[in-house]
Amino acid sequence: MKIEPIQEEYRKLKGKTAIITGASRGMGRAGALVFGQHGADVVVNYNSNKEAADHVVARIEELGGRAIAVRGDVGDMKDLPGLVDSCLDTFGKIDILYHNAAIHWVCGELDDVTEEVWDKTYDCIIKGPFFLTKLVIPHMQKQGGGSILFTSTSSAGTATPTDPHYMTAKNAVNALYPILAGWLAPEIRVNCVVPGFVKTDMFRHHSPDMWKALASMVPMNRMATPMDVAHAALYLVSPEAAYLTGVSLPVDGGRMSAVPRRNLLPGLLAMKPGLGQFDKEDYGEDEIQEMDVGI
Repeated sequence: MKIEPIQEEYRKLKGKTAIITGASRGMGRAGALVFGQHGADVVVNYNSNKEAADHVVARIEELGGRAIAVRGDVGDMKDLPGLVDSCLDTFGKIDILYHNAAIHWVCGELDDVTEEVWDKTYDCIIKGPFFLTKLVIPHMQKQGGGSILFTSTSSAGTATPTDPHYMTAKNAVNALYPILAGWLAPEIRVNCVVPGFVKTDMFRHHSPDMWKALASMVPMNRMATPMDVAHAALYLVSPEAAYLTGVSLPVDGGRMSAVPRRNLLPGLLAMKPGLGQFDKEDYGEDEIQEMDVGI
């Protein structure tokens, strides 16, 4: 999807300034471009790929916006003040903080989850965002308000027996953002976007065939795009969501709330219609005894 400039009267973030972590690729890149398209000044945070971040900045400028690229590892506490200072020095304020950056080690066995994997995951997903939030709060309060957006994952709600470091860190996010929402209201709103299966580089630990299989599990019959998530994020930080705080917005194509009928259809069509039933004897003696409660 190509992002085009939009008329000034339709820009939802005109006059706002946003810090977006992990904005050089994937969902963060899409968020930076959409926020810039809608008039926000954007701090494009990156960790290692300066070229990619610079490209995002150039694209925002082509859309008529302003942006800077700022290196910083969100999981490294000493890098966090630089993000805030760069934003204030360049744009003079902070209206929006969008916690997008994440790291995901795939660990097939519990023995693969080392202390380093655990600590780096928590540093990036929960510890860093918490302390970065603390740094921006005084500036938002001084200017009379702001919006903070966290990112979780729909997989965190399923107790999937894989990658406990990642799943528990995202569940910590699920616990943190509503605490902050109550703590900081009414001046500062705190919400959370909850992506499902998204077409990003970070999701390439799954094969192309697995992408197709995952898409078939979703009622919308496709994986999300980074732009799907970006537009949800735009809504949550925009004035249109001025009364929303402590809210999580799933962007998962119905994955966690609905079952696609097409996947159940063979079984549904095989059912006896109306009040019809299959012959009881066909189920076997053991099943019949349990059906009859041991009689």
